[in-house]
Amino acid sequence: MTDSKIAIFPATGGLGGSTLTHLSSLIPASRIVAIVRHPSKISQQLVSQGLTVRQADYDDEDSLTTAFKDVTTLNLISYITYVHEHRTKVCVLSSVLR
Repeated sequence: MTDSKIAIFPATGGLGGSTLTHLSSLIPASRIVAIVRHPSKISQQLVSQGLTVRQADYDDEDSLTTAFKDVTTLNLISYITYVHEHRTKVCVLSSVLR
């Protein structure tokens, strides 16, 4: 599965950013999809190496469907927050992860 895509959502912030940096040191950036709310926060160096950046928001089902397209593995970064139940419900109900 050399053409498989691995996504990180969200790919910015402390854990998401660290995960993105580490993963990009292990596999080609062209196999990674960084899913973010603010694409400008992604390293342009990784973009120039082939990283795919997709914008998504939990409250926009269409953006989730687009963001997860052709992704074979999703690294969903959890949140320590009261809205984690909302985010889980949105992902499952939108059938994006099926």
